[in-house]
Amino acid sequence: MTRRILLNLLIALACALPAVVAGAGPLTLPHVAQPPRLEDFTAGEDAATHTGMAKVTELRQNVPGDGDPVSLATSVYLGYDATNLYVGFVCKDDPKLTRARIVRREEIFGDEGLQIFLDTFHDKQRAYVFAVNPYGVQLDGIVTEGQGYDFNFDTLWYSEGRMLPDGFAALLRIPFKSLRFSPGPSQTWGVAVSRIIPRRNEFAYWPYITSRVEGFVPQFATMEIPEAISPGRNYQVIPYSVLTRSRLLDQGTTNPGYFDTTPGRIGLDGKFVLKNSLAADVTINPDFSEVESDEPQVIVNQRFEVFFPEKRPFFLENSGFFGTPVNLFFSRRIADPRAGARLTGRLGRWAVGGLAIDDRAGGLFLPPGDPGFGDRANIAVARMQRDFGVASNAGFLFSTRNLDGHSNQVGAFDGRFRINDLWSATAQLGASRSDLLGAHSSGTVGFLGLARSGRAFNYSGQYYDVSRDFNADLGFIPRTDIRQTTQNASYTKWRNSDFFISHGPIVASTVTWDHSGVLQDWSIAPTYDWTWTRATDLQLTWEQSYELFAGQEFNKHFGTIYLKSEATRWLTAHASYSQGTGVNYFPANGITPFLADRRLAEAGVTLSPFSRLRFDETFIYDDLRTRDDVAGFDAGTSVFRNPITRTKINYQFNKLMAVRLIVDTNALTPNEQLVDAPHLRHVTGDLLFSYVLNPGTVLYLGYSDNYDNVALLEGPPRNVVATRSELNPTARQFFLKVSYLLRY
Repeated sequence: MTRRILLNLLIALACALPAVVAGAGPLTLPHVAQPPRLEDFTAGEDAATHTGMAKVTELRQNVPGDGDPVSLATSVYLGYDATNLYVGFVCKDDPKLTRARIVRREEIFGDEGLQIFLDTFHDKQRAYVFAVNPYGVQLDGIVTEGQGYDFNFDTLWYSEGRMLPDGFAALLRIPFKSLRFSPGPSQTWGVAVSRIIPRRNEFAYWPYITSRVEGFVPQFATMEIPEAISPGRNYQVIPYSVLTRSRLLDQGTTNPGYFDTTPGRIGLDGKFVLKNSLAADVTINPDFSEVESDEPQVIVNQRFEVFFPEKRPFFLENSGFFGTPVNLFFSRRIADPRAGARLTGRLGRWAVGGLAIDDRAGGLFLPPGDPGFGDRANIAVARMQRDFGVASNAGFLFSTRNLDGHSNQVGAFDGRFRINDLWSATAQLGASRSDLLGAHSSGTVGFLGLARSGRAFNYSGQYYDVSRDFNADLGFIPRTDIRQTTQNASYTKWRNSDFFISHGPIVASTVTWDHSGVLQDWSIAPTYDWTWTRATDLQLTWEQSYELFAGQEFNKHFGTIYLKSEATRWLTAHASYSQGTGVNYFPANGITPFLADRRLAEAGVTLSPFSRLRFDETFIYDDLRTRDDVAGFDAGTSVFRNPITRTKINYQFNKLMAVRLIVDTNALTPNEQLVDAPHLRHVTGDLLFSYVLNPGTVLYLGYSDNYDNVALLEGPPRNVVATRSELNPTARQFFLKVSYLLRY
C-alpha cells in the first residue's frame, strides 16, 4: 500500500511539472560539391539525394494536431558552400487543390508556405525567416520573442519554385552576406523548417514545436556548420531618383488656385556591415516616398488618435530593435528628414540600436509666431538590450527631440522574463522631461504584463500607468493621466475532425482610472469562437462598457458577428456587423455629448480567378443615429453616415513586374445641427507599374488623381469653398522612381 501511495505521488508530481519538449539532435550541414539546381528537386527523390544535402522529413503539426505528422509528405534538404546556404523543398499535393499565385514580393499570405528559420546567434531570442510559395515568390522577416514577426526586414536572396504533377518543389539560396552572425572556426545556429497548408489550417515544423510551451525560437533544433564561414565584405549603396509632375490646388487664403510643379528628388542610402554582426546605415535625402497608401480605417468621431503603421523603407528595416512594451518610438512622428544614420546589430548577448536624424518639417506643426516655427528638429534614439537565460532580456531606450525653444527627452528601462515553460512577464518604467519656451515639465510611464501561452488555456494581463505630464514627442501615447488594467483569457477545445478544428470562449476586459482615483471607463467583452478548415472562422461578441466623457456618464453596449473564410483557391472573404450604442464625442454648438445608436459594418473579398490576377474589395460603413429626442430631433435621426470603399486590382506579369490600380472613396454625411463635422467627399485613384528586381533595385511609374468636394471661385476675390457633393480635382501627379542596389 505504501509503495502504491508513493507511486501515485510521483505520478502526480510529474504531471505538475512543466512540459519538456524533446528537441531534435544537432543537424550537421554537409558542404555541397556544387550548387544544387531546382531540377534536382523536380526529378524525384534520387536526384535530390545525389545533391549530397542533409534530408529532413519528420515534420510534425503545431496546429491543428499538436505533434501529429504533417498530413502531406514533405522533404527538406539543407546544405552549404563557401558563400551560400541552400534549402530545397519537395512537397506532395494535388495541384488542383494547391493554393499558389504569382504575386508581388511579400504578398504570399494565404498561399502554401515553405519557411526556414535561422537563429544565427543561437541566442534563442530572435531568428530570420525566409519563406516562399510554390512559385518561389519571396517573403522575409525577423521573429523576436515577445514581439512576434517583423516582415519589414528585407535582404537579398534567391528562390525558385515549380508546380509538379504530384505537388511542387522550391529551392532557396541565401547568401551568407545577407545574414549577421558571430565569426568563428565553425557555426552553431538554431534552425527550424516549416510547411503551411492553408486549406487545412495546418502549420507543421521540424523540429517538433508545440504551443504547450512558452516560446517559439527556444524550441529550434541545433544546426552545425563545421567550417569557418564569413559574410565577407558587405557594402551596399542604393542611389535613387524620383521625378514628378504635379498639378495641385492651393486652398490657402492668400492666393488660392491651381499651380503646376515638377519637383525632383535624388538621394542615397548606404549600408556597411561591421564585424559580421553590426550594420551601419547612412542616408542623404532619404528615400521616404511611399508607393502603397494606408489601408482604410474609421477615423470619424474617434476620441483618441488612430494608429497608422509606418510604410517608409528607411524606418521599416530593423525597426524591431527599437520596440518596447510601451510604444516610445513611433517613426511616423518624423515627417521629412534630410540626412541620418542608424546602427543596429549584436555584440555577444547585447542587441544595440542607434538612430540620429533631422526633420525638415519638425517646426511646421508649431504656430507661426513660435520661435521654432519652420526650424529643423534634431532627433536621436538609442537602444541597448542584454539577453540572459532562455528568451529573457533587459534593456533601455533613450530618445531626444530638439528644436528652437522646444526639447523632449524620454528614457526607459524594460525587460522580458521567461518564468517557466508556460509563463512570462514583461515590465517597463520610463520618464520624460520637456522644455517648452522655458517652461519645464516631467512625467512617468509604467507597464507590467504577465502572460501564459498554452495549447488550451491562454492568458495575458497588463497594468499601464501614464502620468498627466508624461510626454513622448517621438512615441505613440494616445492617453495620459491614466491607470489602466487589461485582462484577456481564452480557452480552446481542439476537435479531432477533418472539418471542425476548434472552438472556445475568449474574454477581454479593461478598467481605467485617472490619478485622482476617478473611474474613467471599463469594458468587458466575452466572445465565442469556432474554427473550421479552409481558414473559416466565426466569432460572436457582446461588449458591455462604461465611459466618463465631458463630465457625463455613458453606459454602452455593442454586439458583433464576424465571419471569415478561404472557401476556395480563388476566393477569400470576411465580413463583420456590429450594432449597439456609441457616444457622439463632437456635438454641434449648443449640444452636449449624447449617447446614440451605432452600426458598423465591414466586409472584404479577394478574388484570384487565375494565378496572376488579384482583385480586392473593401467596404466599411459607420452610422450614428439619435436614440432619444436630442435638440428637437426625433429618435432615429441620422447624426452622420460614413461609407468607405477601396478597390484594388493587381496583375502580375511575372514575379518581378506588375501593374496595380487602387480606387479609394470616403464620404461623410453629417447632420450639422447634431455633430461638429463637415461634409466630405473624397475619391483617389492610383495607377502603378512596378518592376522589383530585388528589395533595392526597383522601378516605379505611377499616376495619382485626387478629387474632393471643393470648388474654386474665380471671384474677385478668388476663393476655395466646400460643396455638398460636387467633386473637383485637387491633386494630380505623375511620378517616376528608380533605385539601384550596388553591393560589394
